[in-house]
Amino acid sequence: MRPVKFRPYSYTVRIDRRQGNLPSPPALTPNQLTTPNVPARLFLLVLSLTLGSPAWANVWKYVDANGVTQFTNQPPKNGAELVIDSGQTPTRSARGEPSADLAPEAAALETVAQMHASPQYHAVQGSLTAASLSNGVDHALLKAVVVTESGFQADAVSRKGAIGLMQIMPATARRYGVKPTHDAPLKAQLIDPAVNLQTGSRYLADLLRLFGDETELALAAYNAGEGAVMRAGRRIPNYKETQQYVKKVMAVYRVLKNP
Repeated sequence: MRPVKFRPYSYTVRIDRRQGNLPSPPALTPNQLTTPNVPARLFLLVLSLTLGSPAWANVWKYVDANGVTQFTNQPPKNGAELVIDSGQTPTRSARGEPSADLAPEAAALETVAQMHASPQYHAVQGSLTAASLSNGVDHALLKAVVVTESGFQADAVSRKGAIGLMQIMPATARRYGVKPTHDAPLKAQLIDPAVNLQTGSRYLADLLRLFGDETELALAAYNAGEGAVMRAGRRIPNYKETQQYVKKVMAVYRVLKNP
């Protein structure tokens, strides 16, 4: 199950303690936003909701000659503090989405912001809630899995053949009673959000029970299979994709649980 990648924006942010109100988006000048003194998490979320220039680098913090604190992704002169280290410069995915190389929290904030702005996300709220309640899966965890798996694209199909919102493999679908019929092939059934979410949440609930409600192990099993987690000694397997997947889902889950 391949996680969806997103990409954040290029910006310079000024935090001016003399101002008391956030400006409206139309007042923004290119690549710049003036805000009051807000927590870093909120400031990143505001950026993700208001700016639209797709680029990313490290983020520095410094105080300019007027005593104004500024955040920028353009390397400033001496006296700046590196507050987010993105590591290497990421590449754009086929969909122009944010890279996995971002600091997990910054990437998670961006993912949640894009999710909340997505019509596809709002269209499946009823099915999400029903699946969460009927299978006993934390609503925020379920959303974190879906947004990582498919970005709430109900018709998503991976190169490996995983289908729909929760990127369910045909074998897993059959295991949970989803069978093709003459009128409804398996793919058509799994593209249905209600069927997909019920099937995926049942599987996730079983994995949580299997691994004693250890969320990270259940997520690793959802990505790599429960056999891989068992063979690793009930630990996250040493697969780069699985390890990154667990980090991404958990980062989004934390943002959703603690907005």
